[in-house]
Amino acid sequence: MELKRMVSELLHQGRDDELRKLVASEPRSVRVLMGRLWDVNAMVRRHAANALGEIAAVDPELGKEILRRLAWALNDESGTNGAPGLAAIGEIGRRVPKLVVPHIGALVAMAWDEGLRLELLHALAAIAETDPTLIRPYLAEIEVELETANETEHAAFAAIESLCTRGGAR
Repeated sequence: MELKRMVSELLHQGRDDELRKLVASEPRSVRVLMGRLWDVNAMVRRHAANALGEIAAVDPELGKEILRRLAWALNDESGTNGAPGLAAIGEIGRRVPKLVVPHIGALVAMAWDEGLRLELLHALAAIAETDPTLIRPYLAEIEVELETANETEHAAFAAIESLCTRGGAR
């Protein structure tokens, strides 16, 4: 069975253990996983983001490369809607916070973009779950970008704020 179809089936079936084994034995599967971040099926996107986070935890150098590609997708020059990649950035940050440190400022600077904002807030929350000290300095900068009447954004921001203010410094 071809690699793309194998990865797709494992993602659709939620067979994460088998997916991990496949990725470990076949590095080309990372490219397929990254493509699945744009899948129409939300469950497939979530499993792909989780798998990419796990890959980064096992192989930080590959994690850096994945982050570089996802950051490029967020760039207007890429011609890509990079919002779906934010879930993977969040999962990488949840598992290996030090990998996302160089990207946090640039991510926060994108909070003005209403097309990215909600996914960005979710990614920042994932990072804050593991290391709130990375996000805490940016709370005010993030908050000023929220749409006043958007309750969903305010709830997502409140979750980040709670993570960053309870528990103190790491």
